[in-house]
Amino acid sequence: MDQSFADALARLEGEQLSSVEFVLQDYVQLRFNGSCLNAYSPHWITTGESKIAWGEPGYCDALCKLSARTVQKTKLTEEELTIAFDNNEVWTMSLRDEDCRGPEAFYFTDHSGDFWAD
Repeated sequence: MDQSFADALARLEGEQLSSVEFVLQDYVQLRFNGSCLNAYSPHWITTGESKIAWGEPGYCDALCKLSARTVQKTKLTEEELTIAFDNNEVWTMSLRDEDCRGPEAFYFTDHSGDFWAD
């Protein structure tokens, strides 16, 4: 995975999730005070031992409850992108090829307009 993308994600640490947008039940946009992540691949929220995934009842509410929460830590591996919030909830998106539903798993634009897609 591109180190410059990992660095851009790390700059989200300390930022608030400013809005969440559900686009035609196809994908989710997460906005962080100028940066935006479009998530096209499967994603889920983990709270302790509980996990709720995109498409499951209650997922949209759980994601919306993360609005205004502060990013504590981001992590990027070959298989996952994770964003941990200040309420101990973690949003995770699969980056595995077999989970990708289209030409890319995500599209990320940072506050300066630089972008990454994979």
